[in-house]
Order: sequence, then structure tokens, then C-alpha cells
Amino acid sequence: MDFQGFQNNLPSFLIILAGLLLIGIAFFSYRNINSIPLFPKIGFITLRATALLIILLLFLNPYFFSSEKVTKNPRLLILLDNSESTTIQKGDYKGIDSYVDVLSQLNLQSNPRIDFEYFTIGTSTNQIISTDSLKFNQSETNFASAISQIQELEDDFDASIIISDGIITFGRNPILQASGLTIPLYTIALGDTTKVKDIAIKNLVFNPNGYTDTKHTIEVEVSQNGFENQETMIKIFDSSGSLLDESELSFDIENQISTASLEVELNEEGLQQFLVVIDTLDGEWTSENNNSTLSLDVSDNKTKILHISFEVHPDVKMLRSILNSDENIQLSTLTWLGDSRFIENQSFDLKKYDLIVYHGFPSGSFETSILKGYTEIPSIYLQLPKSRINNSRSLPELELIRNTGNQIFQINLMPVTENYDHPIMELPEIGYQNISPLFSSLRSLSSSPDANDLIKVEFQGIETPNIALNVVERGNIRRSAISSWGWYKMFQSPNEQEREFVTQLYLNIVTWTSNNPDERRLRIIPSQSVFNLSEEVIINANLNNESGSPESGASIEISLNNSTDNEERSFTMSNEGNGSYQLNISSLSSGLYSFKADARKGDRQIDTQIGEFLVQDSNSELINIMRNDDLLRSLSNETDGRFFSFDDLSNFWNQLSADNILNQREEIIESYTFPVRSLFWFVLIIALLTTEWFGRKYYSLP
Repeated sequence: MDFQGFQNNLPSFLIILAGLLLIGIAFFSYRNINSIPLFPKIGFITLRATALLIILLLFLNPYFFSSEKVTKNPRLLILLDNSESTTIQKGDYKGIDSYVDVLSQLNLQSNPRIDFEYFTIGTSTNQIISTDSLKFNQSETNFASAISQIQELEDDFDASIIISDGIITFGRNPILQASGLTIPLYTIALGDTTKVKDIAIKNLVFNPNGYTDTKHTIEVEVSQNGFENQETMIKIFDSSGSLLDESELSFDIENQISTASLEVELNEEGLQQFLVVIDTLDGEWTSENNNSTLSLDVSDNKTKILHISFEVHPDVKMLRSILNSDENIQLSTLTWLGDSRFIENQSFDLKKYDLIVYHGFPSGSFETSILKGYTEIPSIYLQLPKSRINNSRSLPELELIRNTGNQIFQINLMPVTENYDHPIMELPEIGYQNISPLFSSLRSLSSSPDANDLIKVEFQGIETPNIALNVVERGNIRRSAISSWGWYKMFQSPNEQEREFVTQLYLNIVTWTSNNPDERRLRIIPSQSVFNLSEEVIINANLNNESGSPESGASIEISLNNSTDNEERSFTMSNEGNGSYQLNISSLSSGLYSFKADARKGDRQIDTQIGEFLVQDSNSELINIMRNDDLLRSLSNETDGRFFSFDDLSNFWNQLSADNILNQREEIIESYTFPVRSLFWFVLIIALLTTEWFGRKYYSLP
């Protein structure tokens, strides 16, 4: 340990002067005391001077440097596929037996010269202690999450080993992501590459929300291989096993993806479960991927919307097209002709509507009494170029955004909140700078202090305080306002992302505004309405007391009932603080679960809530069962690693050794020591002063 100096800027002569001064203070403290012998006096002076000098040295903050050479093992990051597809027996691959044989050949846990760390690949990437923790039960394989985990830890490891079949069932392709890694990836391919004759349900496309007394369409994507010029039937059943609809599937070529449409009539309210089944053909490799379950959240009626247009503009047609495309919306329209006349029938009752959408505002000649009671109905107001300046003369309650200028500018959107901060902002990812520009005044400011601004205006790349979209919630009425126009260009864009963005944005605005605010004190929200069998069920809760403040001192009991076996289980939610509670449940069997939550504080019941969620088995891991060597080879090639097959690992460790991955390395560990941070010196000072104090007592000194 070498002394490096002091961490201060004091000149050396001042330090020496301070030390001499402290020694002088200790000496002069005992100079005139003659009642004790010479040697005890010298001892007292020495004790006090030593304590004062140590304090001075600690104040000057000296520090020391030391280094030592240590030998470190190579560190390898192991990612193990934990999905169901690794258990499939096909060709020379014998499922779990072959997987376990690979782990046995690698002998990962018995190599003292290598340090390993293990993660699983599944729906997400999770750390495990050893390979014994593998369950082979994940219903999805997300390779992008696995590569992200490597990126996060790559500075601490020499290489990474991925053991997988390379079949992606969730998330984006990770090749581009892997190209930026700084450590090599060594991949070991599980599974078999031979094609088999098979039919599988590839995807179900449907609206998860429906309404009673309506027909709901489910589009089924079916992939097949090896059944050229053959036919089969696809059917849909309800939870009781009753056949609801069927359709014929014809396969024209050897390898094909077909689409079939099925319809179900929704008669009951609640979370309804359905089963889609394809009849098995002779020679199919497996029939397990011939069926898939789905659930629909069925409400008792449609959302009734009245759209009133006070100006002719392409945005009007766009919005009506979006609303008409949603089977859960019942749309009525009014198109203003001037004065108090409309093209459509004027005999309408506003009270029967859940939402009124105003496109533009009428001029002063409009008789507002026609819209009697409009203030009691949720509303959306959208500005248009001609009528935007009329908002101060009619329907003032809708004026959430006020224009104070007449000049029109081409603008871009800039979100104020993240997508999880407000339901309206739960939108597809998109680059706001790349979408079609809109038009608006640059003097469009919020006129309501209680409004929530969601999107602002950006002009020529500069953020402005002007509002493009804001919302407000007053009592049981919600209102929204949009100050820009030209949205139809996004709707007509050749870019699919733009079309999806504008469609989802307007449907989100309509859904949020038309719904009544939930005034319940207890809100129980499952993290999703449908869970896969291998997923952990997460239920969140928010609780307010009778005064509306978050209640953190209560207990929430939840009872679960599975409709399959009528078995009831009870749980207590954990208190997360600030009125938030959570329940995590693992190992639930498949079925439709109903729950009842009871929030109590002492003997007082605060609120109760009931609800449903579905746990279902997923067949996504059975749709594509052919090992993806191309993906695994690309991951290795992009990172200067190597590709291996599960049945040829004899040269695996030799190859890593040849690539200088397994070399032990010597590292010099440097360290700095600061005495001021050590308790020893402070204890020493106390000991010196205490010894002096006892000595003074012994000689009865003042």
C-alpha cells in the first residue's frame, strides 16, 4: 500500500504550522501543572497531541493506493430455450430426452474453470440458478427479449451460448439487434428440420369486444403442408360444446396459408369462451395444433353515437368510415345545410345517444335549442378550417381548446404523455415526425384549467404550447377536443402504420369519451383478460376511501371460482402502498375464472367488485415445428460465434478454446484506501482521549 498524498489544496507550510500549533496546545495545557510527576505529564501531553494530530490528518484526507494481481475464470452467459416446442419428438430429436442429453454433454455445472450464469428464453427472459429449473412449459418464444438481455450484460461476459430450436412465436426478428453485440454468440440447435404433413391454426383475427344480439366474425388463418387437393371442415363451438358455425377448407397446393370466416351469435353478456377446431386429415403429424380457443368480452349493447357535421370536409367522411367499420358502434349522422336545417331527418332525441361528435361549429344563425340537453351528453369536438372561429358564439360548453388567431399553419403532432399514462394514448408505435402533417392555428390554447393535454403542436421542429388534443372529465361526463384537421391524409396514406395509427387514435378517443367514469372506490383490474396456461396471473387493484383519497390501510380478499370444476380459492392481495394492491397467482389450471373482491378496513366494508378472466392453453408453439437453422446460424455469424447441432457437440469446447474464449486471464485490481472512512481511527481518537481523562481523574486534575 503506497501513500499517494492528501486530498486538499492547503500549502505544505500551513499543514506543518497547524501540526506544530496542535503540539504546542497539548504542551501548554500541562506546562503549569506541577502536581504530577514528570513522566505522567509527558504521557498526558503525548496522548493529547497524538489525538489532535490524528484529527488534523483525517481532516487533510490522506489516501493510499494498492494493487494485486488475480486470476479470473472466463464467464459465459447461457440462454436456454424453455418453450413447449423443445419437447416435441420429431425425427432424430427425442424431445426432453435429447435436450437433457445436450446439457449432460456440455457438463455446465461441473466445470470449476468457467463461471456460468443462466437465463431462460420464453415469453420473457428470466434468470435461473441452474439447468434443473427448466420446465419446458413457456407458450411463446421471444428471441428479441433474449438478445436484449445479452446486450444488457455483455460487458460482464466473454461469450454467450444459446440452446434453442430457433423458432420465434412472439416478438421481432433479432438478427439486426444481434449485429451490435460485442461478444460472440455460440448457438446449439435443438429439434428437427424435416417437413411433416400437418394442418395448424396459425392466427385468429377478431375484435375481442362484442355486444349482445349481434353476430361476431372470426377470421381464422390456417397453414398446411402436404395436403394438396384435399378438403376439411373448420368449426367453432361454445363453452358447452354446441356447434355454432362451420366452413369448408380447400387446399389447392402442397404448402399453403388459407383463411376461413366463422360467425357466432352473441346472446349472453360477460366473458364468453369459444373453441375453433379443424377436422383431422389422414396422415397428419399431430392434431394438437388443429384447435385454438378465444374469448370475447360481451357487453349488453352497442355504443350509440351521433355525428353532426357543420362543414363539408374530407375529415368528416374519414371519421364516419372509421366509426362505421366498428361493429360495436351504432352511428347516426347529421349534415348541416345552414340555419337550422340538416340533410338527414331532424326528428332525433339526444338522450338516446352515448356520445355526440361535433365536426366544426355552426354560425350564429343556428338555433341551438335543436340540441336541447347536449350539455348532459359526452362529446367530442373537432375543429375545421371555416368553422373554428365560431366557437365563441355557440355551444360554449364544448370549447376545451380556444383559437385566438385566424392564420393557418402546417403542423406536426407531439405527444405530451407516454402511451401508458392515458387510455387514449395506447397507440401503435409510430414516428410522429414521419406522419402526414396536419393543419391548425398556432394560437390554439386550452381554455379549461381542469383539462388534460394529451398531444401538443410542433411547428417546424419546434415545440409550441398550442394544444392539438385534450380531454376533461367532469362528474360523469367526459369531453374531448381536437384543434387540427387534415387527418384524412393519414387515413388514405399508402403507409399501413399511418392508417392504423389514425384509426386507433379516433377509436380510442370515442371509446374513452363515451364511457362513464368509474366512480367505484375499489377497482380490480386483471393485467389481461386472457392468460396463457404457463403465464403468471397478475391482478392489480386501486382503492380509495369514502373521501376519495388513496386507502393504504385496508385488506383486500379475493375469492376465485373456476367454472370447470367449481373449486373456490381465496387469496389476500399484497399492499403496494398509496392505495395500490397486487395479487400474483401461478399454476392456475385452464378455465374461465370469476372473482369477487372484498375491501375492508377493520370491521368496515369499503367496497366490493366482481369480474372474470380466462386461463387457456396456447398452441402457438405447435404451429411451426421445423427447427430454424437460418436464424441460429445468422446469430452466430453476425457475432463471430459458431453454430452447432444438438447431435454433434464433440468439438464444442475445443472450438471455444480455439477461439480463446476459455482462457483464464490475470487482472490487476486497483484499490484506494481513505483512512477518514475507517472506523478504526475514530475509535483510536476516543481511546486516546479516554485514557487521558482517566489519568487526569487518577491524579485529581481539574
